[in-house]
Amino acid sequence: MRRQLFVNGALLALALGTLGVVWATREAPTTSELTARKNKLLPDFKKDLVSRLVLSQDGRELVLEATAPGEFRIVKPWPERADVATVSQLLGSLDLASALRSAEDVATAQAALGPSALRLRVEMGGKSAILALGGPAPSPTGARYAEVTEDGVSKRYVVTAGVATELGLPFDKFREPRLLEYGRSELAKIGLVQGNDKLELSQAEHGAFFVELGGARELASRDLVERLLTALARLSTEHFVEADEAKKALSDSSLRVSLTLTDKQAPPIALAFGVCPTDSAEALVLKEQAGKGPRAGCIPAEVGAALRVTAAEARLEGPFAARTDEVEELRIGQGSQKLDLARKDRGFVLRAPSSTDVPLDAGNARISAILSAKGQRPTAPKLAELGLLPSQGDVSIQIAGADEATHRSERVLVGKKRPDGGICVQRLADQVVLCFDAEAAHAFEPDATLLKGLNLFRFAPSELQSFSLENKGLRQTVRRSPEGSYTLEEPKGFKHDGSLVADAVQTLGTLQAVRWVPGGDLARFGLEAPRLRVSITLAEGGGSRELFVGAPTAGGFFARASTDPGVFVLSRANLDVLTAPLIERALLPLPEAELASIQLESGGRSLQLTRIQERWQGGLSDETVQAILALKAERAVHLGAETPAEGLAKPATTLRFTAKNGQQLRLRVGANDTLDDSPIAYARLDGVDATFALSARAATMLRDATDPKPPHD
Repeated sequence: MRRQLFVNGALLALALGTLGVVWATREAPTTSELTARKNKLLPDFKKDLVSRLVLSQDGRELVLEATAPGEFRIVKPWPERADVATVSQLLGSLDLASALRSAEDVATAQAALGPSALRLRVEMGGKSAILALGGPAPSPTGARYAEVTEDGVSKRYVVTAGVATELGLPFDKFREPRLLEYGRSELAKIGLVQGNDKLELSQAEHGAFFVELGGARELASRDLVERLLTALARLSTEHFVEADEAKKALSDSSLRVSLTLTDKQAPPIALAFGVCPTDSAEALVLKEQAGKGPRAGCIPAEVGAALRVTAAEARLEGPFAARTDEVEELRIGQGSQKLDLARKDRGFVLRAPSSTDVPLDAGNARISAILSAKGQRPTAPKLAELGLLPSQGDVSIQIAGADEATHRSERVLVGKKRPDGGICVQRLADQVVLCFDAEAAHAFEPDATLLKGLNLFRFAPSELQSFSLENKGLRQTVRRSPEGSYTLEEPKGFKHDGSLVADAVQTLGTLQAVRWVPGGDLARFGLEAPRLRVSITLAEGGGSRELFVGAPTAGGFFARASTDPGVFVLSRANLDVLTAPLIERALLPLPEAELASIQLESGGRSLQLTRIQERWQGGLSDETVQAILALKAERAVHLGAETPAEGLAKPATTLRFTAKNGQQLRLRVGANDTLDDSPIAYARLDGVDATFALSARAATMLRDATDPKPPHD
């Protein structure tokens, strides 16, 4: 029994001893680890145990200390948080850095490992190692000498260019590039001083920003607030400037920004802006905050420019300080009439005056019509005279924020309609009165018809039989064959332009309204005598459609479709597609294979191209010849006879095309002009009763082709 106790005691002592050894060597590398890392510069390296890094070179020193797993702080020379990504990159490089070969026989001077060399001191687990990076080694290209010192023993190696680059990071790279680490919710006030002009924005409960203007506190422009917050979030630099140098450069700064934080214990932040001393195309910013070291750096010029604000920009001229996508609910009340709209899933639901689903685009358009309305501020407004005492109704919205604390609502009172159809509203958040014209006033009415879907026509090209476009005395009719080809039946005598017809078919088959507008007298919308009338016939009993386009309005033109009695707004882009002449715009009168020669005449000069064995000869480059053969007008200006103003009686340039059968046709290029804000030249092709707009660039190319420059030696 005593023998058994003795054996058990011995085993226990052995186990405890083994446990003690394991505990004492828990951070030491294992044999397998040492074998795997035998070619590494730092065989014992464990990045999770690194507590301190010291980088020194040419008398400069950078000291970093670990503050938490994966996080370091710069202790010297700038007391600030270190950039996490850069420190992680360096630790990873130290972990993987391997020697290319030994260099024990290389002298210190030859290896350039003297006092000016970059040295990295790594402290971990009570031990330290110093890695020095020397000068260039003979091979391979970019290789460098390196020296590792551990426990007083130094060894020299050659490392690759990649290892040297990864370890030789500039000191500035370790600085956190963000100059401002505070977000929107942490800002209580933003003060802007530009010369003698001062402006202050303050964040109220639920995230709304107000601005002090003329002694009154008003809701600030939502667009401006977003611009300022975006600019502040972009205060980041890769080009640091020493604080003393920045202060000197900014002694007469014309823009200064002060930030008061919601945390009462945190001191305010002062930002000064100017011109970067080393790059005048960038801005310089200096950040100062009590208890923290100043930081300065160069930033993109547009970031600084975004913080230059005028009082006019700060003023909110609309009813609400919100974006369309932020609005969760819209409520409009006018006596017994109600409109209640709320977001639901990927669309909206109308809860009053009836219950129905509303398409996403229609709901957004309805909200946008209110938010985008711009009003005028009456001088010394009298509420009774403006129909606001008492008011006729109200409009309110629920605004979703980033979190529950920033959810808020805004409400305006709506006055009685004025004789001209306009209305005035009063924002309850700041008591500001705004007056809107008759067209904008419709958005404030509880009209559920404006919530219809924006899709008007939906059909595939294969379903189309024909369509007609009639405007400005021009009637165009296009017919589609069962095989899918198109024919321009009207006007007669013209070929159709394939891309223009395809654009028109695509536009009609996917036609959408910009928004719906309240109904009324068609004459008011210019629809009794429309500027454009479109007729569509679908194949196989698909029926017909009609579209009428009237007077211009904000965002496009009033329009009406035969499929719906309502009036909507059609975009200008769609109208441009549907009013363009659909005739062929190619200005080569014959296929290239049928041509024998092309003669260019301009400014009294002449040049002839001749086609011999399928190649063109005549002194022009292949690129220029191909450009001539591919000539295409921007658009047809009009059909019918030319006008004197087009300068075609005495053309600036003439191209004479001669066919192999002797037939001759001309392309005349006339006067320069501007069409739709683009420079053009008028052109006409024999046999085509229309005047075209040729791009100014193409006209210049034709003119210059008759005066080719001699080849360079």
